[in-house]
Amino acid sequence: MNSRHLRSQAPLAALAAAATTVSLVAQESPYDLEKTGWYIRAGAFYQFGLSVSVNQLSPPPLPQPGIYDDGYVLKDINNGADGLTWNWGYQESTQLIDGSIEMSRINGLQQVTTLNGFGDANLFGPEILVGFEFYKFDLGKRDGHFGFELGFRYATYSGSSSASVQSLVREDRDRYDLGGIVPPLAPYSGHPDIPGPLISLNPVSQPTLTSEAISSLGTDLSADFYTGRFGAWFGVPITEKFSTSASIGFTSIYAYGNADFTQANTYSNPLIPNTLHKVSQNEGDWLPGAYMQVRATYWFREWLGVYGGFEWSYNGALRIQGLNYEAVFDFGSTFGVNGGMQLSF
Repeated sequence: MNSRHLRSQAPLAALAAAATTVSLVAQESPYDLEKTGWYIRAGAFYQFGLSVSVNQLSPPPLPQPGIYDDGYVLKDINNGADGLTWNWGYQESTQLIDGSIEMSRINGLQQVTTLNGFGDANLFGPEILVGFEFYKFDLGKRDGHFGFELGFRYATYSGSSSASVQSLVREDRDRYDLGGIVPPLAPYSGHPDIPGPLISLNPVSQPTLTSEAISSLGTDLSADFYTGRFGAWFGVPITEKFSTSASIGFTSIYAYGNADFTQANTYSNPLIPNTLHKVSQNEGDWLPGAYMQVRATYWFREWLGVYGGFEWSYNGALRIQGLNYEAVFDFGSTFGVNGGMQLSF
């Protein structure tokens, strides 16, 4: 073989040697697991530590002259001139008795102050997260990976609780002379500075009634939680198939809930009518906060793996009010686990 032919084969031999060297180097880098670029994690999460309760906003007001459970009779802008007033109101037509209007007030009724028996308040749902590797750097024999992530979660909650208390009560009743007027149809509410039909401002006391009473409160709660999060992550491969990572960042929950409050008062004395009040309230609010998470990933291929993690997060509380009660979904400090598949590309 002549020298000219040898010279022509030299470049090809050099290229082959270089390719072999690159291949060997790549095979000797067991920690290069994550591709520089984008990845998607999809799976499920389980979050525990959510506190759900219903609390009374304020104790029932103390009895005040002229204010009753079923109406009021108060002085108007004339300050009780001639013993008459147009600042009065009532609720039911049954209060009209013999040319007068009867007002009643229950004293000593004990009410439920709090509900805590909503059972398991843990959340479970799907999650999806998109991230990318922003920077890679050497950590001895390993490569450190740094990037950012953006994720979304969804979960729902529903629960109910009820309680009741007993007490001995007294019903005070007063009648006010209508002075021959035909009262407006019930329910009616007059105003202190707007003229209207005049009635007597002086009550005529009626016999007091006593009774045993049972006051109960029942609440049905439901809510949807939409969680978004944005943060930074740091990862380190441990072996050829196993890597660890940690994330920290901002999280915000949009919580939309519904509360159905039902309060019932029943009396052993048949002369005192039982009462039932129901109200349904909806409320939505953003609950900003922060999160931290640690994860482990096992790789089937350099682009496909399974992950599992543990996390802590902190968010605020969703509050829904009705019937002098407040339902609270309080996230505060919560913990959770998650897992699923990760695809890198």
